Amino acid sequence: MEIGNHLKQVRKAHQLLQKDLADRAGLDRSYISKLERGLGDPTWSTLTKIADAYGLSVPHLLNYGNEENFSLDVDAAIDALKTLKYNMVKVELNIKPL
Repeated sequence: MEIGNHLKQVRKAHQLLQKDLADRAGLDRSYISKLERGLGDPTWSTLTKIADAYGLSVPHLLNYGNEENFSLDVDAAIDALKTLKYNMVKVELNIKPL
């Protein structure tokens, strides 16, 4: 899916008008419209402002609605976290009882 359509879907999922998102993100409403119509590519700075407006990280914004839940055994999870730490990737771990 192209990023403009994705940004529009995220905004609608949050039940915001373009004006509301623009106000929260400190951007112009017409710029939000342009992005959503695929007439421009957002910079990282713009994506950060939009993500912040939703209280999300940029990766979460870009993957919004596509989250998957999966289970790993404890040893596999620890190995995965060590690999991510070694590669200096920010890791968020949410553990919930089954």
